[in-house]
Amino acid sequence: MINGLIKSLNSKSYILNSDCNGQSLVEIIIAIAVGAILIGGATAIIAPILRSNLETRNVQIATSLAQEYLDNLQSLAESDWQIIYSPPSAKGPSSQFYLAPTGTTFMLVSGATSTIVEGKTFTRYFSIENVNRNLCGSSDITTNVTTSCASGPGTAGVADDPSTQKITAIVTWPESRSISKTQYLTRNINKVFVQTDWSAGPGQEGPITLENNQFATSSNIDYSTTTGSIKIQGF
Repeated sequence: MINGLIKSLNSKSYILNSDCNGQSLVEIIIAIAVGAILIGGATAIIAPILRSNLETRNVQIATSLAQEYLDNLQSLAESDWQIIYSPPSAKGPSSQFYLAPTGTTFMLVSGATSTIVEGKTFTRYFSIENVNRNLCGSSDITTNVTTSCASGPGTAGVADDPSTQKITAIVTWPESRSISKTQYLTRNINKVFVQTDWSAGPGQEGPITLENNQFATSSNIDYSTTTGSIKIQGF
């Protein structure tokens, strides 16, 4: 009888151990499932935040690169307006130029250039456009094309302003992203002089960088007989 009781107890102990082991396995599976759900939810929340932060950083870098070009171009325009006004190739909204270091300054080169910042490649360039103004070139900037002017600045008509240029700096990076910044550069250091000698004759094309004794065109005038005067022929 004692042996039978022992066998009975051993059998119940085995059943109890089996139940405990099964219960522990179910708990582990449930814990893993809950953990996976929590991790998946956290990833779904964190991933967009990380992408947003990365994109914000890219925009900050691109904006800084564009502003750097605008600042350098402002300095170039102040030191030598002709560098901006007469670039190495045609100007226009689709023109592309970049700045290449040369000594202590920069030179304008046609095309675009790339730079790597924080492991990402950014491509940048800028365009240069002539600027038209109302009132025959002396009023507000306008996108209207040039027209014939009534009788010079301040009158009816649209004319090009050779002392203003439109600069648009553009920066692109992978994922087809880009930013642009626009600035108008104005020549604020102009030489003013009174011309009293036209003896060198016609052929002067503006704008000029140094004063001289030429003019653009002429018809039926005497500009060489007496220095400092223009005489209409026949009078």
